[in-house]
Amino acid sequence: MKNNTIFIPKKIIGEIISHSLNNDPNESCGVLQGSGVIVSKFHPLKNIHENPQNRYTFDPVEHLNVEKKSDEEGEEIIAIFHSHTHTQAYLSETDVKNALMSGYIQQFYIIVSLVEKTRPVLRAYRISDQGDITEIIVDFDGPKYISR
Repeated sequence: MKNNTIFIPKKIIGEIISHSLNNDPNESCGVLQGSGVIVSKFHPLKNIHENPQNRYTFDPVEHLNVEKKSDEEGEEIIAIFHSHTHTQAYLSETDVKNALMSGYIQQFYIIVSLVEKTRPVLRAYRISDQGDITEIIVDFDGPKYISR
C-alpha cells in the first residue's frame, strides 16, 4: 500500500465515529495503532482540554499507556484522531501548529466532522515538517461505494 493511503477497517471507522458522536458537543480524540499504513486498533483517549468544545488535549497518562501497549505489541501509533463538532473535516491552523509543536509529523491525522450528525465525514491528512498539508486516501475493507 502506498504512503498516500491509509487502510482503516470499517469496524474501526465505526468505533471512531461512535466515539465522536458519544462525546458531542465536545471534541473527541484518540490514536490509531498499526504498522506502516495499516490500522489495527483504535484507542479513544480522554480530552482534557479546558475548552473541549473547540480544542483537544490527550490525557497524558492514557496516551503514555497506549504508546507502551503499542510498543509491546510490536506496532506503533500511526495516526492521531480528533473530531470537529462544528466545522468540516479539514485541518485547522491550530491543528497544524499543534502537530508541529508536538513533533507528531510522521503520523497520519484523522478528522471526523460532525457538522451533519447523521452523516459524519472522516478524512485523513499528512502534515510536513514545514506545515504543508496533504489529504490522504482512506481505504477500507469490503465493497467500495461509488455513485455514478
